[in-house]
Amino acid sequence: MSNVPTIHSQKTPHRIHFIPEWAEKRQMKQADIVRELGVDKGLVSRWFDGTLPKADYLDRLAALFQTDVHGLFRSPEDDWLTQFFQDKTEEQKEKAINVLKLMFDQGRTGTEG
Repeated sequence: MSNVPTIHSQKTPHRIHFIPEWAEKRQMKQADIVRELGVDKGLVSRWFDGTLPKADYLDRLAALFQTDVHGLFRSPEDDWLTQFFQDKTEEQKEKAINVLKLMFDQGRTGTEG
């Protein structure tokens, strides 16, 4: 047995995308993605393990998950909020933010008059 050290043995992969979460939200398994995109199952497995897909695959994944490429880098749970604010003016966004701040103000108990 050789004493060759394992390179990066203590590093854990860092995943910057939410592809597995998008697949789960759309009720898709890795095999479904393989079939729909016509790609190798090993490639899809690497994506699920954290590898960043190349740009052309990002476009195809976004279309498959019915989002945009930027959506792949956000949790699908955030998607409704993004869609809600998408066509709003800056004034409308500011009003909505102010209402939310009032509703969830940490300093108020709701009993003040």
